[in-house]
Amino acid sequence: MAAACGLSDVFSSPGLEAVVLTYQGDSVLTVGARVPFTVAVTVNGTPLSNPRLQVTLSNATAVALTVGQDSLVALSQGKDTLTVRLQSSILTDGAPTIIQPLRVHP
Repeated sequence: MAAACGLSDVFSSPGLEAVVLTYQGDSVLTVGARVPFTVAVTVNGTPLSNPRLQVTLSNATAVALTVGQDSLVALSQGKDTLTVRLQSSILTDGAPTIIQPLRVHP
């Protein structure tokens, strides 16, 4: 009876979604610069509003994040890697991640 009335469709798993993270900002910075950036998240081509993102840097001596995590601050010459991970297990079987190399020039 459940299959006949469509209840199985209501309670079935929605399946995995195509999630894409796109870094939008400069990747070459100048020491002392404060550079805004964003990460756009789309699900099946549709923008995801207010995504919960985890943002980390690999080299805290070269680049820092502002408190609001919306800008990069170039501290010293060198290389760094910005890693952004979508915190949602509902959409995919893993945490979609983008890794953005950064370079800081004098």
